[in-house]
Amino acid sequence: MKFNQGKSAALALSLVALTGGIASAQHTFDGNIVFGNNPGPCTAGGSATFDACGLIAAFPNNDTTTDPQLGAPFNTLAPNWVPANSSIASFVNDNVVSVVRPADACFTCGPCPTVLEAACFRGAIPPAQLGDDWTQGWTDYTFDGTGRVYPTRPVVILQGEQFANYTMTAANHYLLRGRVDFEAGTTLTIEPGVFVFGENSTVGTLVIERGARLIAEGTGTAPIVLTTDLAPGSMVPGGWGGLVINGRAIANCADCVNGVSCVSEGTAVEYCGNNDCDDSGSLRFVRVEFAGRIAGLNNELNSFTFNGLGCGTRSEYLQAHRGLDDLFEWFGGKHEARYLVGTGGQDDGLDWQMGWRGAVQFAVIQQYGDNSDKGIEADNNEFDFNAPCRSNPTIANVTLLATAVGTNTHGIHLRRGTDATIVNSIVMGWPSTGIRVQNNETSARGFNPVPAVLCSPAGVDPSEVASLDVRTFPNPVVREARFFFSLPTSGRAQIQVFDANGRLVSNVLDAELAEGSHTATWNVPADAASGAYFYRVQSNDRVSTGRLIAAR
Repeated sequence: MKFNQGKSAALALSLVALTGGIASAQHTFDGNIVFGNNPGPCTAGGSATFDACGLIAAFPNNDTTTDPQLGAPFNTLAPNWVPANSSIASFVNDNVVSVVRPADACFTCGPCPTVLEAACFRGAIPPAQLGDDWTQGWTDYTFDGTGRVYPTRPVVILQGEQFANYTMTAANHYLLRGRVDFEAGTTLTIEPGVFVFGENSTVGTLVIERGARLIAEGTGTAPIVLTTDLAPGSMVPGGWGGLVINGRAIANCADCVNGVSCVSEGTAVEYCGNNDCDDSGSLRFVRVEFAGRIAGLNNELNSFTFNGLGCGTRSEYLQAHRGLDDLFEWFGGKHEARYLVGTGGQDDGLDWQMGWRGAVQFAVIQQYGDNSDKGIEADNNEFDFNAPCRSNPTIANVTLLATAVGTNTHGIHLRRGTDATIVNSIVMGWPSTGIRVQNNETSARGFNPVPAVLCSPAGVDPSEVASLDVRTFPNPVVREARFFFSLPTSGRAQIQVFDANGRLVSNVLDAELAEGSHTATWNVPADAASGAYFYRVQSNDRVSTGRLIAAR
């Protein structure tokens, strides 16, 4: 994460009014496994007042002593990140947290799709009994490209600004000579199996300007590869520029809502706006290799740079391999992504700042012991740690690995006022600490102690028996479901229903009730989709959760 400055360092009062001032959301760090070479799971810095690490340690669903039993997590050429069926990463052995997303006062559009889904395991890859290893078939881990042979195809050279729609077909190879910018109103389409080479000598870089779109949809057997034109066996980090996509979503590096723009690092292009639902295209099965280049002091190109992208931009099955700077970096916006692989970066794996409020689910970051740094580096705004439209992404089911003691430091580094929800993840092998919380503006936010919504494919969570006796009927439910429960003491009772993405669907009950048996009814909304829903019943200090299936 490096320098990124908006045209206006100060936010206008209208933006503060839009957001209601500084949001009250807090951190959630729950259901995670922090294990490995690190001397301790957590350190705090920059604060003499707030015991952020103590609050993390108090969460009952985190584990800091048990090996998650991954297949070959530190192998850099043939990694295996699948947990054993006996691992605590499996639902068979543990209760796994389902995601309940924080409110976003800055969100200006909707409804907006989300990538998040209920996952009854920890880490990015499911145990074999729960699913397939989605990293297989389209990824590549060669250290310098040795042994790679490209198909014989004509080479088409692209350079400069592009003002018309363009399609890259699998009949050709494509060479980016210098910076290639697709301007607003254009669409670049890249077909499956295409190789795009960034010219090393001219720092070939692909830039999708604000208002343009990139449709790069490869397949599991024919991924799209963006790489350096250096010869196989001589490929190195920084062999070309990288991929930069710019959108119109809100960022807090300028008064984007009122037309002031932020400026991207590395390329000095403008981004952000007032549309969190902005659609900059679709990326599927795309590899960016050996990218990144120093553009100036504290100003580098990344493998994937997402500037002010909206949640209308689809991104899944992306690999960033051996990049000179960050592998995946977000500057503001509401962009969400899933199924990410980041390997051997020279800086951080997942990196965010300038008010990113999106989400990542199912991601592996494997950092080497050379010049790699952190698994996650997270900021709000490096010039104003308390800037409104605060960074507050949801991170679920990620696996963060340091393969050897080197320059890599923390698995997760929360600093400069960021908020975050991090659940169901594995942080393993980091030589400094699994998680570091730094700066008063970060530590003072506290850690959210809201009881977890648990996920169990069996349909009934085992915690119900020990906490609060609840039965539901019918299940599956068509129009209405009844909750039968008994309170051991009088007090306030609440029943909430969440969808599979963790979003609140209904407040079924919120009332003071007497000791004894009670019934409440959930009327399924007419627009509710078929599928899994989760409920939470809470009374005093007792909580029970479970799952309902809606059949419409």
